[in-house]
Amino acid sequence: MKKNIIFLFSFFLFVLVACDHDFMDTKPKTEITADDIWKESSLAEAYMFDIYFTFQDAGFTEELQASATDEALFTHGREFRETNAGAITDVNLGWFGKTQSGHQWARLYRNIRSCNDFIENIDNAEFDERYKVQLKGEAYFLRAYFFHRLTRAFGGIPLQLRVTQLTDDPESFLIPRSSYTDCIDHILSDLDEAADLLKDRTFANTQKGRATLAAVKALRVRVLTDAASDLHDEATATAKVPIFNSYPNKELLFYTKGSRAERWNAVKTAAKDLMDNPLGHAVPDFGGPGLSVEEKADAIWSFFLKDSPDHIFSRYFIDTKDESGTKMPLFNGPSGYHAWGGNTPIQDFVDAFAMEDGSKFDWNNPEHKAAPYKNREPRFYATVMYDGMQWIQRPSDYAVADPTGTIQTGYYQLDPASNDLYPGMDTRTGGGENWNATYTGYYLKKFINPAAGDHRNKINAVFPFIRLSEVYMNYIEACIELGELDEAKEYLNQMRESVGMPDVTTSDQTELRRIYQNERRLNFYFEEHRYWDVRRWMIAPSAPGLNSLTGIRVTAMLKSGVGKQERYAHDESRWNYTYDVVPVTQEGRKWENKCYFLPIHRDEINRNKNLIQNPGYGE
Repeated sequence: MKKNIIFLFSFFLFVLVACDHDFMDTKPKTEITADDIWKESSLAEAYMFDIYFTFQDAGFTEELQASATDEALFTHGREFRETNAGAITDVNLGWFGKTQSGHQWARLYRNIRSCNDFIENIDNAEFDERYKVQLKGEAYFLRAYFFHRLTRAFGGIPLQLRVTQLTDDPESFLIPRSSYTDCIDHILSDLDEAADLLKDRTFANTQKGRATLAAVKALRVRVLTDAASDLHDEATATAKVPIFNSYPNKELLFYTKGSRAERWNAVKTAAKDLMDNPLGHAVPDFGGPGLSVEEKADAIWSFFLKDSPDHIFSRYFIDTKDESGTKMPLFNGPSGYHAWGGNTPIQDFVDAFAMEDGSKFDWNNPEHKAAPYKNREPRFYATVMYDGMQWIQRPSDYAVADPTGTIQTGYYQLDPASNDLYPGMDTRTGGGENWNATYTGYYLKKFINPAAGDHRNKINAVFPFIRLSEVYMNYIEACIELGELDEAKEYLNQMRESVGMPDVTTSDQTELRRIYQNERRLNFYFEEHRYWDVRRWMIAPSAPGLNSLTGIRVTAMLKSGVGKQERYAHDESRWNYTYDVVPVTQEGRKWENKCYFLPIHRDEINRNKNLIQNPGYGE
């Protein structure tokens, strides 16, 4: 049976200080030196686990990256306010300066140093060759992964490729930023090394959470997709962003190898390689055809609560460990269940879900406006909690007010003689933990499965860093950009069919691109894709949810002839419901073009005189 890497521990090295006394030259039995690591495979593996621990709580922290983009609002504010207002600077990186973001410069470089340590020393290790090969392959994969995280955030970065020592020339620490092209080429080179060393590592024979050949190939597709995108094409990006055009160090931002067609062909080739031989992985069918909308929605929701062959590289959590990944229901569940309602869907995202027949939802359509939560596509019901949605039984202290277990984010008339409105249990003024309640009128359903029916209990969970579905989507994107629309539609329609959506028929490249980008938005919600996608596509200035913030106001008035009600329970036979899109003022969202890249913190610039700042930051 495969073992899961559920919990990783910090591995500390203790180095003896030499002295003249013999007893001081004796190593205590509880002490481990750096040299010991390479003598025992168990110690080397523990060191590798420490590198994996950089993923820590993965994407399941209390503060989710979704709230740094047009997917969600973080109810409790914090550094998201600066990030979403475009107010980040070289001394305040907003949310991305925090540990929970997973993109801290110093933290990633510490782990790159550990990867370099492995690469430099593992060949001379004294244990079995098969362990050495796997560990070295993982080190190359992880170094590529960390370098890629840095390039996504900063563009070209210093390529630290060896372990520096305090005895080194001080100038050797002052590594300048390499060009974006050189960084991508080096990442691809590391992945080549990893692919060779991990060629026998598959989903079936590798501990969960560790790198496999499929993970290496999938990361290659992601890296190539980034490099081929608009943000890293000089002609496209400089035409759209004036500060890029005037930036004197364009080599730090743009990919210069090959034509755009050649770049997209590289994406297509790399993706097809894994699609044709998925190495034990498979894209989901969510129950296959013939299911009702409700059945399909339940299959989609259930899929994200457990492991599957679609997961290529993931982080696993078990409820016996006190990690953030085990607390998604508590962090994000409705306030009327003693949960914190932390990262809540915004209206712009909710509106992105289509109708059941595939048509666009439209507030200008009277039927849509009168019943916005009816006849929507299955992914909507699998992803979003909305007013009137049947959920689980409330805790006993809250069940007195609402024994039905139905989400209450609206305001309801109980007495026909009064226009006073009763605030729902899950509102900011309701009977639940209202200080934790949603501002947008919605809660997250994806990834939420309360253990034993209580959001306060810890859960088993899996966060997918890379899925095979992403590889398919990148292939589709490459086909669209190459003008191979029939092939793009063939695969896109396969993906849409799996979630119960009708085929796309358009032959217009621009429209197909728009449909694809929306599909990607809905398929990877809360999986840390959207932040990077809106940047590499350069659609941020025109994305409503990045430039404004709205939610929903649900009002229910008693129908004529209906008498006074003792308590509220969602019932369209007794209440008339109205739905109004309202501004949410907790954040002043505004896109600034400098935010296509993060700034390098001023402390790093001061430490390394050779670092060049990104455009729009500093002097």
